[in-house]
Amino acid sequence: MSASRQSVDEQAAEWMLRLHEEGFSDAARLEFECWKLQSPQHAAAAQRMQDAISRLQSLRKQSAPAKAALNAAFQGRKPATSRKRVLRAVAIAVCLTLPVTLTLKSHYPERWLADISTGPNDWKTLHLADNSTLTLSGTSAVNVYFNSTERRIELLQGEVLVDVAHDNSRPFIVQTEQGRMRALGTRFVVNRQADTTVLSMLQSRVAAQSADEQQTLEVDAGSRALINRNSVKLSGSVDPASIDEAWRRHQLVIDDQPLSQVLDEISRHRRGHLQFDRAAMEALRVTAVLPLDDTDRALQLIAQTLPLSIKTYTPWLIVVSQLPISKK
Repeated sequence: MSASRQSVDEQAAEWMLRLHEEGFSDAARLEFECWKLQSPQHAAAAQRMQDAISRLQSLRKQSAPAKAALNAAFQGRKPATSRKRVLRAVAIAVCLTLPVTLTLKSHYPERWLADISTGPNDWKTLHLADNSTLTLSGTSAVNVYFNSTERRIELLQGEVLVDVAHDNSRPFIVQTEQGRMRALGTRFVVNRQADTTVLSMLQSRVAAQSADEQQTLEVDAGSRALINRNSVKLSGSVDPASIDEAWRRHQLVIDDQPLSQVLDEISRHRRGHLQFDRAAMEALRVTAVLPLDDTDRALQLIAQTLPLSIKTYTPWLIVVSQLPISKK
């Protein structure tokens, strides 16, 4: 692929990412149409990208065997812990020259193929057919499987607040790569992180089971549990009222957590790449309430209490580093 062709394909990939993250707004669509009119090469690159995405989406709508194969393509892959937007765009552009089955292994098709998904600044509340409610925070994706015997939600990435409607005949299950959570009550939050699922109970109880089915634990209201592929364990308490308020206000409530985890969460709610030294940030602890609708402000609030330098190089790249400790 020539350098000029590659550059145009990368731009087309960036446009696809932006359009999906901004919910295909009228303003973004107009800008995209203007970009396509710049040259025949631009229009051709956009068409190649749209054709590839259409092929991916068509797989999602096929019969059960195809859907099972699609889900299998995602198993065993660890989700990205940082938002390397430009690198993903290049990867998607490269995927245009590869079979669709290889494209399935990239990060963004998982969101595009999901039943329900959100972009970085997008929060979405949905009422399901059984009157249960799902609220997704930024950059989250779920699949919904309802039949006559069970109600199952597969959390592919991000975080979801679940409010379960009562149904004696069909259990309500939330599933991630690390395990399954069977609702014995009504209201809870599930957050899928790198290799751990975090369950925060707001009302009643949930039976949490590890993916290997060797450990099961009932988690009561006010408790938090960490679910891994081979373990389930309690991890402190939560204040249900504070969590409900945080979701209503789109806030991140942190209580003595490693800064690396906090930056991961902030990164999920912003466009572009947030770069930091994970090992250095792991030692710093954070207790705060941060606005997820304004991640620049959230970073500044953290920097007011910790020895950090925050440098913005472009709207797509922010570097967070630890300031040296002065010697007196």
